[in-house]
Amino acid sequence: MSETKLTKKKSSKIDEKLLDTIKHYDSFYEQPPPGLIKEDDEEKPEDSIPDRPENQAAREFLAKAPTKGLWMPLGKEVKVMKCWRCKIYGHRSGDKECPLFMSGNRAMEEFRHAHEDPMYNYIKEQELRDKIKKVEINTNR
Repeated sequence: MSETKLTKKKSSKIDEKLLDTIKHYDSFYEQPPPGLIKEDDEEKPEDSIPDRPENQAAREFLAKAPTKGLWMPLGKEVKVMKCWRCKIYGHRSGDKECPLFMSGNRAMEEFRHAHEDPMYNYIKEQELRDKIKKVEINTNR
């Protein structure tokens, strides 16, 4: 009688383990992985821009812009960037769309341009080299 109880206990433990394995297979293989589940909280492009009156034009454009593909809608460039000067989204400082474009004195604008443009020094050096070459050619004649 004790042998039958031991075998029943062993068989019930084996059955429990088998049942746990089957539950694991059911829960793991039946459901899609978490990355494939689409959530309702999809990020919209216009959500990356704060909802302020000065940013409304950029938000409206991004709300209507396509989210798939690499083409630009109606030939208009989509820019999700913030201007350093006026703090409005949709352009960078120095762009003509900026309301503060070319405001202030000329010397400050050149200084700002020199600090924001990484190619500024290279272009100025190239212009200086070209001037020196022209002077050397004219003096050799």
